[in-house]
Amino acid sequence: MNSEMRMKMGLEIDQVVGSQLEDLLTVGSKIFYQTHFYPLLKMQHSIREIYVVFKGQKNHLPVLLNVEVKQQADGIEILCGGMEITNRNKYEKELIATKKAAEIALAENAELVALKTELVEHQSILESQYRTLKSFKEQQQEVFNLIAHDLQEPLRKSIFMSNYIVSKNSELPEKLIEHLKKINGYIAEMDEMLLTFLRFKELENAIVANNTINLNDLVSNASQQLQLCNPKQLLINYPKKNITINGDERLLKLLFKELLRHSEKNRNPENEVLIITISAMETVQNSYLETADKYEYKKFVKISYSDNGFGFDSKLQKILQKSDGLNKVNIGLAYCKQIVEKHGGTMAVKKVKGEDVFYKILLPLAVCKRQEK
Repeated sequence: MNSEMRMKMGLEIDQVVGSQLEDLLTVGSKIFYQTHFYPLLKMQHSIREIYVVFKGQKNHLPVLLNVEVKQQADGIEILCGGMEITNRNKYEKELIATKKAAEIALAENAELVALKTELVEHQSILESQYRTLKSFKEQQQEVFNLIAHDLQEPLRKSIFMSNYIVSKNSELPEKLIEHLKKINGYIAEMDEMLLTFLRFKELENAIVANNTINLNDLVSNASQQLQLCNPKQLLINYPKKNITINGDERLLKLLFKELLRHSEKNRNPENEVLIITISAMETVQNSYLETADKYEYKKFVKISYSDNGFGFDSKLQKILQKSDGLNKVNIGLAYCKQIVEKHGGTMAVKKVKGEDVFYKILLPLAVCKRQEK
């Protein structure tokens, strides 16, 4: 063994002279030597580029070995010449690792391409469905506006004609005049309901503004606009603490106008005075109202509204509600619920037989602040 190899393996000359070649190999190379290396050498008398690993004092030495057997006069001489391939192994491992990474990246890229293709297909389907839905909604709105216009015109004419008949015929029986006035009242209610329905449809695309509103002033203004200010027939108990809320002032005023109108229309004739009680307070509620096992607590304004009227028997969640007292479709409360939900809140109602009607309205403060930004 020459000095270069002894230096690489960390051996002295007396440590290798007299040793067997296989004693200098690692366990794996020793097995390879016994099963392949030596048998081939005996058959072919030469071996080219055989990979073996020598075990040094501190590290292993991988080598590509060429072996030649020469017949000498005094016996057989085996000559070995090798080339260290430590860096080559390192590069090969890096190449293998790079190849694997490239294969993984290629597979992921192919998967991404497939997903992208699928996404494009879904987007095309979604676009088609969106166009269909948009076209349907536009047509629905046009038809609705047409129907609303066609309904409002005969309602106005009916009121005009009944008033005209009463004014031109002073000798009509009082009972007939009373019936005509009732008809006018029903027509006026239908016209108001139709206007509410129009506002309900417009609310779908409405953008909620952010205003700082005094609750007591809001209810008072709504009451005045409805001309419900006769203290002999109506008593409104306002919150003791005049709380300030955030939201769209116009929409929230319409909300209380609808609630007041509903209370007025469904008043109990046995009660001389319609009593409406409103209270408000700040509270903390879980903002995940519909999702189970999800919790995020935020600040809300809780508004309680109650009256001593008949109320109704149907659930507020239904878009159209039937009032037993008037035997007609009532969309006013559904409109109220839509306004509250537009603000990111909730509205619930409870009617206990023989007791008042209770409305609970929750308006989240955080949502309003985000809208303000």
